[in-house]
Amino acid sequence: MSDRTSKIAIWFLCGIILFVYGLTITISGIYHMANPPDVVGAELHLDFWWGMVLIVAGGIFLIHQRPGRIKPGE
Repeated sequence: MSDRTSKIAIWFLCGIILFVYGLTITISGIYHMANPPDVVGAELHLDFWWGMVLIVAGGIFLIHQRPGRIKPGE
């Protein structure tokens, strides 16, 4: 056996959570585009855009903190 252990960074797990939340909010935003609710500001589709922001942020965390990535200086 080797002495190397595979560790998962906490930021990778945060990226997973952000990405999943982003997907969920974006899907609800797409639903609300087809069936707009009667609330002030519904025409802005903020749930769709906020979901997209979370997907991008989660993707950045997932790419930069993926397990097995060779870090500079190792």
